[in-house]
Amino acid sequence: MKQIPPAIQEKHRYLKFQAHGERKDIGEVVDAVWTSALKYMGTNGVSDADVWIIGNKFNEEKQQGVIKVKNSREADLRAALTLNTGFEDECFLSVTDASGTLSGLEE
Repeated sequence: MKQIPPAIQEKHRYLKFQAHGERKDIGEVVDAVWTSALKYMGTNGVSDADVWIIGNKFNEEKQQGVIKVKNSREADLRAALTLNTGFEDECFLSVTDASGTLSGLEE
């Protein structure tokens, strides 16, 4: 099977997010992101957006992580994170930075 040429492949964006409130571990954050994305975008929308939470980029001390999403669905994911209902307490997520590459998010 041939690989799709880079010119035809969908472009992705990487969103750096911050969890505010009580300290959370990666499992709780992943569950909250998926819950809010599914409620806002639906199963078909999440599948089309190709949402991927990059686990090894989550910093538990700073409560920051990175999510990969298709370029065309970035606004939908931002809205889903803003309307986050996945946490049981007053914790919320905010997008702090966005880039077309992972190295663009490095500090």
